[in-house]
Parts: sequence; C-alpha cells; structure tokens
Amino acid sequence: MGKRKILLGLLFVLVLISLPSFIRHARWFISGHVEAMVIQNRWDLVGLNILLFTIFLIPLNFRKRVNWKSMGIYAAFIVSLFVEMYGIPLTIYISSTVAFSGTGAPPSQTVLFTFTIFGQTLAMTFWKVVGAAVSTIGIMTILVGWITLYKNRQEVDLVTSGIYRYSRHPQYLGIILISVGWFIHWPSLLTVLMLPILVYFYYKLTQEEEEEVMEELDRPELYEGYREDTPRFL
Repeated sequence: MGKRKILLGLLFVLVLISLPSFIRHARWFISGHVEAMVIQNRWDLVGLNILLFTIFLIPLNFRKRVNWKSMGIYAAFIVSLFVEMYGIPLTIYISSTVAFSGTGAPPSQTVLFTFTIFGQTLAMTFWKVVGAAVSTIGIMTILVGWITLYKNRQEVDLVTSGIYRYSRHPQYLGIILISVGWFIHWPSLLTVLMLPILVYFYYKLTQEEEEEVMEELDRPELYEGYREDTPRFL
C-alpha cells in the first residue's frame, strides 16, 4: 500500500504540472481553432472506430450481472465521440462562436508526426499522443482482465490473482481509461459533459456488484478482506 500511495502521489503531481498545458490544448479544441484539422463525413471511420471500441463490452454481457445503463453510457460516449471526430463536428462549430470570445486565440498546436489510415492523414500533437497512450493502457488492462478470468473460470468463483491483486475491477478501470484517453485526445463539449457521468456510473456499478457478491458468497468475510487489501480501481 505504501508503494501505491507513492505512485498515486507522483501521478497526482504529474497531472498537476501538466494541467496548464492541457487546459491550453482543451481551449484550442473547444474554441474552434482545431477546425483546420477536423475530418468530416468519413462515416467509414466513424463506424470502424465505434465497432472497435464497443467490442470491449461484449465479454461483459456474459457476466451474471449486467448493468445495461452503464454499458449504454459508454456506448453513447463512444458514438458521440467518433461522430464528432470524423462525421459532423457539431459542438466545435457551436463552441467556436461562444467559447472564450474576446480572449484571443490560444497557442497553436505543434504536430509531432502524421500517419495515414484508410486514405486519411491524421496529425498527432503532444496531447493526442498522450490520449492515445492512456487509451492503449486501458485496452491492455481490459485484455489482461479477460485473460485472467478465462484462465481461472473453472477453478474459483472469485478471482483475486493476477491483475485482480492490484485492482478489484480492472475491466471497468480499462473502460474508464479508454474514455479518459479519448477525452484527452479530443476534449470537445460532448466529452467534457459525458466523461464525469460515465465515471460516476461505473463507480456506482462497482458498488452494486460488490454488494451482490457479498450476498452470494458462502464466506463473505473473505471478500471483505480482499476489498480492504485491494483498491477499487487503482
């Protein structure tokens, strides 16, 4: 627990130091100065990304307890995000006329590198790279959680080994990290509004599931000990 507190403290300091830079990045997006980099009417990219990032919900459908509301919120976040990114950037057009009026243009974004996918060139700035990295960590967290559950599916009712030694809900943590990563990558008004709602509902989902587990186990004191020793997410 001591090492965990140190790591979380370092992460908090890093976030605090980076916050002014991220605010400038978010202001650049929300105030509409990103319009030169906006991709429009690429509904093939919209569909492909929605498919890829909702696939992670499929294994959750095989759980005994499925919270469709929380799944729907994540799906809505993903759909609205990619429609905004590659379809119709509606909130950028709206916010560009009302946000930060009279405050001057924020500093321009430096493109670190570009790459082409499905005939579309994408420009990656520093915060876009950070967002992609966070989302990738989220994807890997979900995959490791799946693999751990699959390996232990016939051995125990409650898995506390592998990645579950460090997080009681690694798959939900992964979904939150994917969403946070895309928020960092594309901080539009929609993602600003929807991200807190998504995190809240997944937090509430973990509480509901843990209460159900406590009622179903023959020895709930074992799970209570696991909850005391293992963080909910991080």
